[in-house]
Amino acid sequence: MWNKLRTAFGRIAAALIERLTGLPPVEKMKASWAEAVKTYAAIPDVFKSFFEPILTGERAFPYAVLTPSFEGFVQPQTEKLICDLGREICVLEKSGNTFLAQCYPLEGILYVEWRTILLDSQITIRGIIGNGDPASSTLRFNSVTDYLLIPIVNRIRLAGAASQVEIRNPELRNFDHWFDLDFKFMNFARRSILEGEKVIHAILQPEIRTRILSILGNRFSRRVSPTVASILTDRELIMIREEEKQIAKERYGGIWTYIPLNKIAKLSLSPKDANLLVFSVQLSSGDHLEYLFRSSAKREIDQLLERFGELTTA
Repeated sequence: MWNKLRTAFGRIAAALIERLTGLPPVEKMKASWAEAVKTYAAIPDVFKSFFEPILTGERAFPYAVLTPSFEGFVQPQTEKLICDLGREICVLEKSGNTFLAQCYPLEGILYVEWRTILLDSQITIRGIIGNGDPASSTLRFNSVTDYLLIPIVNRIRLAGAASQVEIRNPELRNFDHWFDLDFKFMNFARRSILEGEKVIHAILQPEIRTRILSILGNRFSRRVSPTVASILTDRELIMIREEEKQIAKERYGGIWTYIPLNKIAKLSLSPKDANLLVFSVQLSSGDHLEYLFRSSAKREIDQLLERFGELTTA
């Protein structure tokens, strides 16, 4: 019954998209793809003035990606262009006939977050821009073109690494024991580790639910916290979690937050109630990121805190 209803809803949605936009669903989907911009001529006119002083002399054209507008959607996004200028990542956002530019020096980026649900992806960069002000930029695009954004995300993640990194296979065996616990998160964790990155400690916290009531033997509960994984490496703290929202009983996608170790001022653990703990990440900017764990995870988190202290005081 659910599959039939979902199929019928999909057909209705596709017809509605075509009627509202004048485009068939396939063409509408293509309009949501990110695009690589490889030449000055390919830059949208509104952004060209930004590149004119950059391309003087013999400088090569920077790596740049254009993300589309989502003006007809519930959460509208304007057209943006992100480019790697070597020592900084710049995000240009169209604003009428001009644009707004936010340039993040690599050493000032606090974290980068990648969120994906089915074909809908977005990347958020949080950090300090060139004038010293805190800022964040979010780019949205179709997940089939995520390979275009991966080089920029990896550039940010590797910014604090030594220039000469010993190349070795990623330490994926650290997640083998998650196979029976949560196969999806085992794969999420594996795909998050870069070449040459050493896994120090990893914790998987399954979804936390609390019972509301029981009726005729049926138990009803609500979700307190989604599944969360915390991975400490020699370069960064990686936090992976499911979306707070669910589509029926099916859970799609996840959220990866990559935080450089040198941007973490403090990691701490505090009780929320008798059964829950709050794992807090205090950034050098004063920002806080918080995640819920069961009290039974205290020993593992204490070990992570200890290893973090060893890494950052060595």
